[in-house]
Amino acid sequence: MSAETTGRADRPDATEAGAEHGEASGVDGGPRPEPVEPAVDTVDVDGAELTVARWGDGPAEIVLLHDGLGSIGQWRTIPGRIRAETGRTVLAYDRPGHGRSTPVPTGAWPADWLHREADRFGRLLTVLGAAVVGEPLLVGHSDGGSIALLHARDVDGPSSGLRGLVTLAAHTWVEQRCVDGIVGMVDRRDAIVAGLATSHRHPAAVFDAWSGVWLSDAFRRWDVRPTLGPIACPTLVVQGRDDEYATPAHATETAAAIGGNAEARLLDGVGHLLHHQDPELVVRVVTGAWHDVG
Repeated sequence: MSAETTGRADRPDATEAGAEHGEASGVDGGPRPEPVEPAVDTVDVDGAELTVARWGDGPAEIVLLHDGLGSIGQWRTIPGRIRAETGRTVLAYDRPGHGRSTPVPTGAWPADWLHREADRFGRLLTVLGAAVVGEPLLVGHSDGGSIALLHARDVDGPSSGLRGLVTLAAHTWVEQRCVDGIVGMVDRRDAIVAGLATSHRHPAAVFDAWSGVWLSDAFRRWDVRPTLGPIACPTLVVQGRDDEYATPAHATETAAAIGGNAEARLLDGVGHLLHHQDPELVVRVVTGAWHDVG
């Protein structure tokens, strides 16, 4: 495991520190391939109706998992640009309650919700069948990165599992810095829910479910670092050095818990919403990881 710091081009900061609710807007620059529009469908997974978007025509080789308040749309242009840069089909989906997916939560998520969602993700891949290659590259942001890690832990292996894994600001235990940041978000609940309304049919329910579990006593003990050793695929643990919800140790200790097949990479000039603050950088990181493992 190694730790690497990567800089970004100097550009205006267009996000409020600590915002994880769609208030940020990335500043794009420079020529890039024209992204394709996704095909959108709904998939039933054990009674949950999940929205799935696909950029490209063949089996998906890169799968994106959104953050705790995220959705397909909040990836913005990144999936289409990854498709354009790699030529590979990209897939993203909305977890229950997010975007247009159902069911909608009532109250806080249960303390084991990340583990339940990792199980659901595995069942989604089973339902999708040949629409996703047998060993995709997973890219997960924040809680989506945690879900990707838990899925990889449970299914990865030398002969069947994943081509690789990229986590963007993923959580593997509860740091006080994260708790403090979410307490501040609860204080701004009305403004945040209003911002989420552009991406979710039930924004208040999503926010209350997410903030409720993160601030619960039961979840404060959550720590999956001791369980990550079985992850065998190449893993890139990416985090902004200015992350408002985690210290740099979160990335380095997560990579160390996985082992020698994992690398921690700290990115200068970005925080938790790195895919909004510098989408070009995130596209480069993901496409670079694809070419490294492809």
